[in-house]
Amino acid sequence: MPDLDPVARYALALGFSIAPRTIIVEGRTDFDLFTLAALQEQRDTKSLLLGRDLAVMAAGDGDEGGTAGVLRQLITLRNIARSDLGPKGSPRYRFVALFDDDRAGRQAVRAAREWDRSVIEFKDVFRLRPMMPMTTNADATVLERLFREANTPYKNIEWELEDLLGTELLSAFCEEYPTAISRQFRAGEVVHRDYTRDGKGSRNNNMYELAEGMP
Repeated sequence: MPDLDPVARYALALGFSIAPRTIIVEGRTDFDLFTLAALQEQRDTKSLLLGRDLAVMAAGDGDEGGTAGVLRQLITLRNIARSDLGPKGSPRYRFVALFDDDRAGRQAVRAAREWDRSVIEFKDVFRLRPMMPMTTNADATVLERLFREANTPYKNIEWELEDLLGTELLSAFCEEYPTAISRQFRAGEVVHRDYTRDGKGSRNNNMYELAEGMP
């Protein structure tokens, strides 16, 4: 590892896959869903979303992951990246944390600011929402306003990465595992689902297989 920069050396030692821009997610399931979406996009459009310039990194497996794992890795990687500068004096790596918009995710965003006052929501940490506006304006205040405006109809609903799965895929899953979902919450045209413990296990273990069987 002598030729690796400090960030890459740290990531390799822990088995993480990183890129100059890396999104840190809570666990292996979130990582798998991002990978599944990227593979589907590549199959449909030939576009490569994840690769040399952009990566998704799971904070850890089991107790090593979750919101605490994301916070731990975000703070650690940001601190290491500060010492690894490019020719123009800016960090070579940028890390962003993505949390579900549930109670744990909201607490994690607040905790990130308490750990490191330089961490800014809508710049360094994000909560997943039904609408994720795209803009070339990197100002966090502007992005916050766009997020709030776009998600006004959904402000009272929690949101997780699994809620973005396509209707066909979810219907196929529920048909095969009818007891997987314990409750559903609707806001306008979007639906948030709470999974049973067995439902989460079945979803995590079989989503790739179901997706591969879709046209």
